[in-house]
Amino acid sequence: MVEITILGGSNEVGRIAILIEANKERFLFDYGIDVQTGNPPIRPEFPLTAMFISHAHIDHSGLLPELYKRGWKGNIYGTKPTLGLCNLLLEDSIKVQRKRGQVPHYHPQHIKIMNSFWKTLDYNKPVEFKNSSARFLDAGHIPGSASPLLETGGKRILYTGDIKFADTKLIKGTRIWDEKIDVLIMESTYHYKNHPDRKELEDDLRELVQNTFYNNGIVLLPSFAVGRTQELLSILQDLGFPIFLDGMGIEATEIILNYPKFLRSPKKLRKAFGKARKIMKSKDRKEVLNKPCIVISTAGMLSGGPIGYYIKRLYQREDCAIALTGYQVEGTVGRRLMDTGRYVNEGLDVKLRMPPHFMDFSAHCGRDNLIKLVKKTNPEKVIVIHGDGTTEFAEELRGMGFDARSPANGEKFKA
Repeated sequence: MVEITILGGSNEVGRIAILIEANKERFLFDYGIDVQTGNPPIRPEFPLTAMFISHAHIDHSGLLPELYKRGWKGNIYGTKPTLGLCNLLLEDSIKVQRKRGQVPHYHPQHIKIMNSFWKTLDYNKPVEFKNSSARFLDAGHIPGSASPLLETGGKRILYTGDIKFADTKLIKGTRIWDEKIDVLIMESTYHYKNHPDRKELEDDLRELVQNTFYNNGIVLLPSFAVGRTQELLSILQDLGFPIFLDGMGIEATEIILNYPKFLRSPKKLRKAFGKARKIMKSKDRKEVLNKPCIVISTAGMLSGGPIGYYIKRLYQREDCAIALTGYQVEGTVGRRLMDTGRYVNEGLDVKLRMPPHFMDFSAHCGRDNLIKLVKKTNPEKVIVIHGDGTTEFAEELRGMGFDARSPANGEKFKA
């Protein structure tokens, strides 16, 4: 008998954690925090047989060291890029929590302990346990992202993590897997919409940059450090315009370039990164404001990072532009800007005169591909998580004939 408990991520985007129990073995898939509040999922009790991490984004990885703070001594399985990127994001998470006046969930020494228990697992390479086995499938989300497939208790359980089937400039999308699946635990971030054609979107961004540049303006591109910064660099590198990189995306790009086999065109990214001007000191930011250019800076949802420096100094300039290129979680500064046109952050509440744009450069599957995934794998059960309105999407899948559900956080059920 297999029992599954959703510890976090039900009817919400963030703090993903899934516990799977069978044959006296207990596996944890992801262990993230809420990116807006820092709130954790329900804590799993020990013992745990092993932990699998799908990718480094903080809503999936942000609480990993807390396991070791509590005394766990088990192994975490992830890909090579995920380890380096996790270290970067977890260390930053400590800083963010302290800045918010919160007591950090863990400390740097717990990240070091986590590293000592990290086991690298390549795609399609099985790892065996006493009564179970597991392997990673390519998830196509960011470099090194994976979808764990666990075989235990006579069931094949696939947890998608975050997935993307279409190619981007940065990486190739994964294929819809040709696997027999008994239980599919799937993300549903964009279950309600499809994404625009990627090539047309890239052309729109390039046109926005060109028009703003030739109008003597500056283009601000708030960006997630991992994945989006590198994609934007790859899209814009051949325009010949000055590009400034600011924030954690610099170090993230350095880490990602260490793993070229996970990239679609590592030479192009390396060239683009080499040409970009890196802002390493706060005093260097003043120079950026003196001429037309592109600024790629964290944070992607405008909550934190250096991007606020530029917005505060440019928001009254109609010749400049700002483009949000990723998902904006409810309650973030970016979501409020997208919904109201107002930038509200760190004591500033203003209507931007520079036009804000939202460009859907999502690293997630859209609606049609999520449904195609369910139809092709044809699982006995579908568990819908990681989205707003997961209950509604599960109901829709039931209408298509699938045994789909969106269990509440903390709810345990039999697979």
